[in-house]
Order: sequence, then structure tokens, then C-alpha cells
Amino acid sequence: MAASNNSSVSSKLLDAITNDDMEAWQPLISANPKVFDLAIWPENPLILACKLRRFAFILVIGNIKPELALQKIQDGTTILHLSCIYGDDEMVRALVGLHFDQLYYVKDRELSMIPLHKAVMHGRVDVISLLLSACPDSIGELTSEKQTVFHLAADYCSPDAFEVLLGEAKKLNKEYLLDAQDCHGNAVLHIAIVKMCLPDLTSSTGYGFLICVNAKNMKGETALDLYDKIPDPDYETRHIDFILREAIRRELSLSDDPGLHHHHPKWSGTIPPWRTLETKNVLLVVLAIFIGLAFTLTCSLPTFFPKEYLVAIALVFELKDLVNGKFPLIFYIMSFITVLLTTSTCILSVLLYSLPCGSLMLLGGFATFFLYLLLAYFVMPKFSVRCVTNKVLSKFWSPSKKRLPIRNPSFKIQMVGLEMLS
Repeated sequence: MAASNNSSVSSKLLDAITNDDMEAWQPLISANPKVFDLAIWPENPLILACKLRRFAFILVIGNIKPELALQKIQDGTTILHLSCIYGDDEMVRALVGLHFDQLYYVKDRELSMIPLHKAVMHGRVDVISLLLSACPDSIGELTSEKQTVFHLAADYCSPDAFEVLLGEAKKLNKEYLLDAQDCHGNAVLHIAIVKMCLPDLTSSTGYGFLICVNAKNMKGETALDLYDKIPDPDYETRHIDFILREAIRRELSLSDDPGLHHHHPKWSGTIPPWRTLETKNVLLVVLAIFIGLAFTLTCSLPTFFPKEYLVAIALVFELKDLVNGKFPLIFYIMSFITVLLTTSTCILSVLLYSLPCGSLMLLGGFATFFLYLLLAYFVMPKFSVRCVTNKVLSKFWSPSKKRLPIRNPSFKIQMVGLEMLS
């Protein structure tokens, strides 16, 4: 009986919304304050009020049960998504007036876009301003393809929307969003070049507010590389080329001058020196020299440190001998070379991975290190470690089991070793 009564009340309330009859609505709500929790509604009353543009009812219903605005109605979108798409400022203002923060973060089913993303896509500048004033932190939300609002503004050529977002990002100290990369590694500048939509973005490549012009996508392309692919640039396009090259010059000069600062939260003061192309090239050459030097030294070690006598006699070492320098000299030399080559190979692999065919470069780094391990296996004397006794033992034992010096072995010991080998 109670359920039937609640259903009857809900139908009367829907009729009041349809007829825009607030006088019939008030006594029904007063007599049934829990009707929104108990009744089975044939239609969402808040969405019905939005469809019929009954703004008084939107405010009343939203204050009682704002969760009704979260219901998805079309392609996983809410009523706020649709209002942003159509640029319905009045409806957006009414929904913003509910002061329900969850509403700004509801994502649609297709690309996980919040209402702000939809407004940016369609260039609804007034709606963008309303949403950001109500929930400024939503400017940092990403789509399923890791696109920011700036990616969308550039992708859909919305210069006015971009300008509004840029001003809000400055106030919130979130300028780093301009350097964020999507799932393809493209920053905002990459997309802006492809779409030829650079109204205010290029003016932001200055000292006070920096965009990283030399950033590369997953294909290893910078914005200037993408510009060079434009077949027949006209006068306006060539002007973009000038702006990009000027921005690159400023970025390099900023990295060289410690007195210049900008307000990018990801960097403190200046661009890190390792971000410049010249520094990366020098680092690649130095690392390659280190790796070549490590291989050369390893290959030449058997000439200066023949290991025949080491495998013929038994040398017993205590663990403290490692610190005291009583291990074979070749052990310390190979340890130093191994640390040098391992560090150089890791850094070189990381730098090469960002280039085209980076996966193959990384595989080549692993192959180089594996080759070095094989080479080191044949050069180093064979030792085994016994953890229980805390002693490092050579492969063979001598009859006397006495420790023998190995830095300058006598000729007699070498002869005994050769006879045992034969």
C-alpha cells in the first residue's frame, strides 16, 4: 500500500513539473519528504525539469537530491554534458548552482570525457568560464587517450577556448599541462602544428611562460619536424616556422642563462641542461667512448694478467681480504670496468629509446651488455663464494692449503701450475 501511495505521489509530482505548477508541488513534497528515496519514478524528475527548462524545479529538486543529476541518459553522458555540447549557458548555470562537485567529474562512455572536455571540443567559451569558476581543478582531468583540455582545444581548433583555458592555467599554476603528452606522445604543440591552429599558443613560448618546443612524440618528432612535412607552406605558415625557431632559440638561451626564471612547476628556475639537443649529442658520444674503452681494456687484460697460474694453485681468501686489497688485481680492475660499462649502457639505452626504432636500440644495449658478460667470464679467474664460512675460494685447491701471494708469483709457482695443467 505504501509503495502504491509513493508511486501515486511521484506521478503527481511529475505532472506538477510538466505543468510548471509549483503550487501543486509544495504540499506534495511537504507531506511526503522521503518520496525521492522511496518512490519508483517512471522518469527522473530532475532530468524532466531540465528537458522542459523548469529552472525553479531544477533548483528545488537539486537541493533535495542532487544525485539525480548524475544519471546518464545518452551515450553515457549526463544532462550537464549535453548542456555543454549545445552551449546552453542558462542550463549550465542552473546545474552549477546545485553546488554538487561530483557532477563536474562524471565521464562519458566513449572517451571518458567530463563536461568541461565537451565544452572545449565545441568551443563553448561562456560554458567553459562557468565550469572553471565552479570547479577550477577539473582543468587537469584527462580523457581515455590522455588528452588534456589544451589537446582538445588545439585538436578542434578552438582558439577562443584555448585563450580562456590558458588564463585559468596561469592563475592555478598549472602551465605544465601544455607540455603533457597524450597516448601517442604528442604534446599540445604537436597537435597545433598538424591542425595549423596556433593563435595564442605560439605567443606562450616566451620567457615568462614556457612551452617545451623541443619535446618529441613517440615517433621522435618535434613540432618543427612536423612543420617541415607541410608540402607547400604559404606566408602565414612560414610565419609559424619563424615563431617556432625563435622559441627554440629562446629555450636554449634560457637554459644557458641561470639568471632567467620562469614559473613552470616541473622545473626549478631554468630548463635542465640535459634537455638541450647539443647536450644529448655530447652525452651520447661520451657514453659510446666509455663503452668502447671498457671493451678494449677487457680484451687486453689477458695479455697483462695471464690467469694460468691462478687456476693451478689453490688460493684461500677471507672476506676481509676484499677490503684489504689482497684479492687478485684483475678482480678490482674488472669490477671497475663492469660498473663503468653497466652505467654507460643503461644511460645510453634510455637516451636511444626515445629515437625512432628505440626498441631495437634498447635490444642492442642488452645484447652489448650480454656480450661483455661472456667476455668477462673468460677473462676473470673462476672464484666461488661460500656464505657459510665467509670465504672466497678459487676453483682448485693446493696440497698445502696455504695462502700464496698472487701479485708477483714466482717463476717456480708458474711452472708448477703449467705442469698441473698439462
